[in-house]
Amino acid sequence: MKAKKEIIDNRPKLKVQIDYRTVITVRSMEAAKSWMQKYPAAKLVD
Repeated sequence: MKAKKEIIDNRPKLKVQIDYRTVITVRSMEAAKSWMQKYPAAKLVD
């Protein structure tokens, strides 16, 4: 049986809350800004 390699992902992950129950994860600040333009009530969460 082969040992599975651990996946290491060092890319940044930003979470954007677009409404009270929907949180999406994006990879770049540009993507977060585009979501925030589409949804004016959106905000970055930690």
